[in-house]
Amino acid sequence: MKVKVVVLLLLWLSLSTPALSEALTDAKKAAIRELMDITGSAQIGEMFAAAFLQQMTQALKNINPEIPPRAFTILEEEINAVIREEMLEKGSLYELIYPVYHKYLTLEDTRTLLAFYNTPVGRKVIRVMPQLTREAMLVGQSWGLSLDDLMQQRIAQRLEKEGIK
Repeated sequence: MKVKVVVLLLLWLSLSTPALSEALTDAKKAAIRELMDITGSAQIGEMFAAAFLQQMTQALKNINPEIPPRAFTILEEEINAVIREEMLEKGSLYELIYPVYHKYLTLEDTRTLLAFYNTPVGRKVIRVMPQLTREAMLVGQSWGLSLDDLMQQRIAQRLEKEGIK
């Protein structure tokens, strides 16, 4: 009986992760990179650079409020240069991200997504998804907050009913 359960579990696992059963080929890496580029995921380096620049700027201002403005120009130029060199020229970020995409998407999945994102509605989804996601999260937060009183009341009633103070 235990052997059957183990065999079924292994079979289920092998069927539930089809992306891991294929090799991470150069063709798949190219498709993943194209998907990242078209969806804007490749901008993660730019977002990291902007966040790092903001932190470094604030730290420098805290250390030396009299720091010349040229220092901030240099800071921005060098941070952007490092990100550009490491991400685009050496591709180190891509090499770290490829296995993540590979884990969840097959080459066929990636190609299907690329076909979709190259349609007018696909391009629209890319364009509106960040704002749509932000707004949906705000609606979800508001909804969750609207339940606060009800949850507190129900919990208090239940604790009282159970004799817990």
